[in-house]
Amino acid sequence: MKIKQARIMKFFWVVVLLNVCLSVYSQTTKLSVQMNNVTVREVLKAIEAHGNFRFFYSDDLSFIEKKVSVDAVNRTVESILDEILKNSNLTYQIEENGLIIIVPNYSKESEITGKITDVNGEEMPGVNVIIKGSRTGVVSDIYGNYQIIVPANKSTLVFSFLGYITKEMAVGNQKKINVTLNEDINRLDEIVVIGYGSVKKRDLTGAVSSVKAGDLNTTAAVSIGHALQGKAAGLSVMQNSAQPGGGLDILVRGAGSVNASNRPLYIVDGFPITTPEPLSATINDRLDPGTQGDLNFINPNDIASIEIMKDASATAIYGSRAANGVIIITTNRGKEGKPTVNFSASYAVQKHTDIYDVFKLKEWMNEKNVASWDYWMFENEIIPYGNRSLEEAMQFPKNGVQYKLPYTDSEIEKAGDGTDWISLVTRDGSIEQYNLSLQSGTAATKYLISLNYLDHNGIVENSRMQRYTGKISFDQEINPYFKTSLNLIATRLNNDNTPLGNGQWEKSGLIRAAIQMGPHIEAQLPDGTYPINQLLPTQPNPYSLLEVSDNTLIDRILTNISVTAEPIKNLFIKYNAGIDNTHQSRNTY
Repeated sequence: MKIKQARIMKFFWVVVLLNVCLSVYSQTTKLSVQMNNVTVREVLKAIEAHGNFRFFYSDDLSFIEKKVSVDAVNRTVESILDEILKNSNLTYQIEENGLIIIVPNYSKESEITGKITDVNGEEMPGVNVIIKGSRTGVVSDIYGNYQIIVPANKSTLVFSFLGYITKEMAVGNQKKINVTLNEDINRLDEIVVIGYGSVKKRDLTGAVSSVKAGDLNTTAAVSIGHALQGKAAGLSVMQNSAQPGGGLDILVRGAGSVNASNRPLYIVDGFPITTPEPLSATINDRLDPGTQGDLNFINPNDIASIEIMKDASATAIYGSRAANGVIIITTNRGKEGKPTVNFSASYAVQKHTDIYDVFKLKEWMNEKNVASWDYWMFENEIIPYGNRSLEEAMQFPKNGVQYKLPYTDSEIEKAGDGTDWISLVTRDGSIEQYNLSLQSGTAATKYLISLNYLDHNGIVENSRMQRYTGKISFDQEINPYFKTSLNLIATRLNNDNTPLGNGQWEKSGLIRAAIQMGPHIEAQLPDGTYPINQLLPTQPNPYSLLEVSDNTLIDRILTNISVTAEPIKNLFIKYNAGIDNTHQSRNTY
């Protein structure tokens, strides 16, 4: 045991002495660097020219290109680095053999986590959490949890949610901040639709969230689901497809089942709607176009209000179909007055912000060299992978194979940027929309006619959705005891699909293939063929998938008629009848 302790102590002192020597070396070596209005990168190269130091840093560090001036005579490298990096968020670390690593100084930032609930302790998804005075923010998840990176000790977080009082919390030295939001009592006199009628919000006994038309941001909203994001407590809206008009997972109070559907029941103008099953791929799951949103057929600009019923009262009214909650959608109707024509147009641009940081060809070739060297050392059991020395392995390599770099310095120097697969299959998207409506009415007769055209070009190449929507509502009071109403929504959806994949392809066939293709592989050869990734031979060339033509056409008509009688004052008898008809066709080649 004593011998073992002595060996450990000896090794410890060797390590300590080595570190001390490195530190002393960098502190005793004096340099002279005098440069005016040059980049930090050029200063680092000048220090390297002395032959004693080498720098390692990422090209993504923008401060490296900042212009500085240095007048250092007979000074240590630490002194020079402290001067040129003093106004940045960068720090450095001196390693063996004079290697100096420059990295972001993460100690200036801290991660804050927490949970957001209402006064009843219910989790609140979709709450906006923003650093005050900035545009940096996050949204709480379906369990009310959030996490955000903030500048340490000097930040204030702002928590906001529609219908609740905005709250500010100073960060200080805290790492976890839990927040309770209080409902804005000024909104308690709003009228809420609850299935068999409407009441004031203050008189509600069930859990109902209400969203009015003015609260919805419909400028760039393709569907109602997008407009609802972050607008109601207990409602989680998550995109599950990159396809324009792609499906949304809309959950009321979270997921109630692991295997069964968690889709809520949708009621449009008092009529429950069905959810048509999407047309699946006929060739293989890789060519699946993804999912379609349940509410794509409704123009968000036609919405008057949306109520979300979240507790047992929904089941009492609508039965077992309401086990996952109920979303009640009320559309606009005609109003008494002179004929009024409204027109609006909007144009929005979508940016692909969740971009993977992939290697350019030169970087990839360098990393390939490093990886092949590590693999050769592992195969030859060289320290630390085994007990052989490098000299022994070079003289007697396993399997008789001498090590050879995959790429020479000359080949790397001549290489270009290679193929940027992500940029090849994605683009900036756009949403173009036009709305036209006409409404008028008398005390007895009211009507509304609206038309909508939407053209959504997605961020994935060749993806597009065009929507043509027409809506008619008609209300007639026959006499003081009888009223009738008609509501009709007719929609055509024309989708140009891209093969996003399904099943084992994780709904991302095209995108996943682009991520896994190396920059050394050409998109298309001169003879017109498409090369593949030899490491994944069953995976197609993503550029070739753009040649797939896939079009889906959906025609849908939702019509409902109601007759209301009031034989005795405040006693109403209402009869509803409706048709929800959908026709789908898909052509792929």
